[in-house]
Amino acid sequence: MRFCAIALLSLSVCRGRVEDRHAEAPVADAGIGIAIAKPCPDEMVLVPVNAGVCVDLYEGALVDAGTVRATPAHGIYPQSDISQVQARDACAGSGKRLCTRVEWTAACRGKPAHDYVYPYGDAYDSTACNEGRSELARGGDYPKCKSTYGAFDMHGNLHEWVDDSLRSSELGTFMGGFFVDAKVNGNGCEYATTAHAKTYRDYSTGFRCCANPILL
Repeated sequence: MRFCAIALLSLSVCRGRVEDRHAEAPVADAGIGIAIAKPCPDEMVLVPVNAGVCVDLYEGALVDAGTVRATPAHGIYPQSDISQVQARDACAGSGKRLCTRVEWTAACRGKPAHDYVYPYGDAYDSTACNEGRSELARGGDYPKCKSTYGAFDMHGNLHEWVDDSLRSSELGTFMGGFFVDAKVNGNGCEYATTAHAKTYRDYSTGFRCCANPILL
């Protein structure tokens, strides 16, 4: 079984090549020769829920550059064995935050014209995502497991902590299921586990970051 562990006193960084993708590159406008900022950083997508939110395209991995922070796990293993508290801090270290449950669900279900049960559609496909299996996968290893916004692995692979603080000050929520099970607590984008403290972590728990968009 492949997964990344966290020591009791410090976060460990998932194996594999990790690049610094935090910096945002401007978009060149060929017509007027100036740079125009994008609403979301690279490897995030704009989801038009509420006032709009940028959502990571991949589950989170960790970078230790003096301060532990999150990076999208594109082509590498995402970080498992992480608590909601640790995931929140890792997102904050990258200038991001945990997604709210509403934001996460909107990114998973896809564009309003679709609003799917699963990221890839309404009809269940046992081969689409990493679930009912024995190993964690790298971000993007299951190309069919992608929402219409382009977000990968929102069903299976790792449970993803969300910010559901209005529900309880002590109990946390993680969404989507993981590589062994993505059925017990709901179908697809509605899979939610709500019984654990925010400090809980095990080999199945992961995360994904969100951020407020840059106003153009």
